[in-house]
Amino acid sequence: MKSTVREAVLDAGRALEIPESVAEAFLRLLRPCVYLCPYGCLPEELKEDARPAAQAGGLPRLPEGMEPPLPVPHAVTIDCAAIPTGVLDIAFPADGHLVIFANVADYPAAGAVLHLPAGAETVEHHTRDNKSEEEDAPETYEPFPLYAVPGTTEPDTFPSWSDVPEVVDYAKGDAERARLVDELVERIGDVVDVPYRHEIQLGGHSGAWQVSPEEYGHVLFARIPESAISDGDNSLTLITGTWEQIAERRYDELAMANEC
Repeated sequence: MKSTVREAVLDAGRALEIPESVAEAFLRLLRPCVYLCPYGCLPEELKEDARPAAQAGGLPRLPEGMEPPLPVPHAVTIDCAAIPTGVLDIAFPADGHLVIFANVADYPAAGAVLHLPAGAETVEHHTRDNKSEEEDAPETYEPFPLYAVPGTTEPDTFPSWSDVPEVVDYAKGDAERARLVDELVERIGDVVDVPYRHEIQLGGHSGAWQVSPEEYGHVLFARIPESAISDGDNSLTLITGTWEQIAERRYDELAMANEC
């Protein structure tokens, strides 16, 4: 977690005269992430030396002769070496490229994640000319670069602190203390609520609209709002798996869910 976030949360607790143990308990619930966002969404202090970390849309680049695993659009290709190191708490590749195919606009979800090793020779993949008339070519979204920004996420159930022992010990049965805790929760939300948080997200809490993957033992690998790829804004694609699947790069086992 970024030290600035940690200090901001602790400062908020001190301002409310809440014990530091309570603020620390909330901090343990936060998880780091990396946002991939367009240049215009970057914080001003990051724009000058910004280096693209991914490309959304466009045609995928694959080794010559390799076909996409599924006939769905290319969503994003990530340059793993351009992702800030030491930020994520999931095992994210340090090099090579991740090519993500995803049906970001439609239900049911369909997609795949490929990891191409560093130095792999690739070519722009075009749909085969000999596809039959019954076969629809995947939609190709307008390509544009994305930039990596470290972030912090809060759990979906964060407003409810009844399961946090340190908080319960401090505030249970005391209306004024409960009010102060609720205000601290609101201030923490302001700290993590950055303008680019709804762009593509790697790691962190899922921010699912309906069913949190954390409820069935999964963690987030990537979160792709439809609006981050195209003009639509009605769907959310979540790519999730167990800690072990992600660490062992068993990307073919990752689950893909589409929420509308």
